[in-house]
Amino acid sequence: MSRKRNSFAERAIGSLFILPFAAGLLIWPYGTLPLTALLIVLAAREGAQIVGAISGGASAGWSAALLVLPLAALVAVGPIEAVACWGLTLLALIALQLFRALRVKRGSVAPYARSLFGTVATAVWLSPLLLLPLFGYARGETPAPWIAWLLAVVWSADTGAYLIGRRFGRRKLAPLISPRKSVEGLVAGLFTATLLGAAAAVIWLDAPLIWAIPTSFLVAAAAEAGDLIESLFKRAAGIKNSATLIPGHGGVLDRIDSLLLAAPVALLAAILLEAARILIAGN
Repeated sequence: MSRKRNSFAERAIGSLFILPFAAGLLIWPYGTLPLTALLIVLAAREGAQIVGAISGGASAGWSAALLVLPLAALVAVGPIEAVACWGLTLLALIALQLFRALRVKRGSVAPYARSLFGTVATAVWLSPLLLLPLFGYARGETPAPWIAWLLAVVWSADTGAYLIGRRFGRRKLAPLISPRKSVEGLVAGLFTATLLGAAAAVIWLDAPLIWAIPTSFLVAAAAEAGDLIESLFKRAAGIKNSATLIPGHGGVLDRIDSLLLAAPVALLAAILLEAARILIAGN
């Protein structure tokens, strides 16, 4: 019992580090953009370690560059230049690894191929973080309400699953991937996130319940799947936590893994909602 209490206390203390960061993400653009870039850099450091352990190599710096440089180009110049920046960065990475491989006279060139593959795979895995600033373009406004709603759904799913799972969890959800997760926790997390997410969508997004309820459920389900995917990768890599940066939570990637699937689902739902609004207004 004391161990559970200590774990809960550490998790609560860790939340004190997370909440100010989340609040900063809501400040458009001077909080959203730099903090998104910082999230990418920190997550790339941990993600490259996990993917590198599976693939045989990965560069955290290049993984971050493949995401941060296009983001900077998008903000400073525009979308066409951002795509060009991404392409040039990818070509530079490929050229560097190819140059290094061509210089090998003896031994194997496999490490360079593995590093290239692992680096690109890490960037692809973390790429949904780039969607956070894009929520504002759904209505040409600040993305703050959308990001707040997304975080509310993801965190309520995580909190509901954690609290109910640790108290009432009996049936293992995925014993080989994440032994601590339970079916009871999953159901509680989905229910909590659907309820609170729907309320948040109605209040913050002025969304109808017919959209808010199923969308909150789908985003919560994607969040749970994103958590399981990171657990699967860590299990394959033989790593327990991506890092120990946040007390009670592990690393940055352990805290944002749910966003990596939830964000695309939420952005698609936002686009569909705005398209429906435009269609109704046109009629």
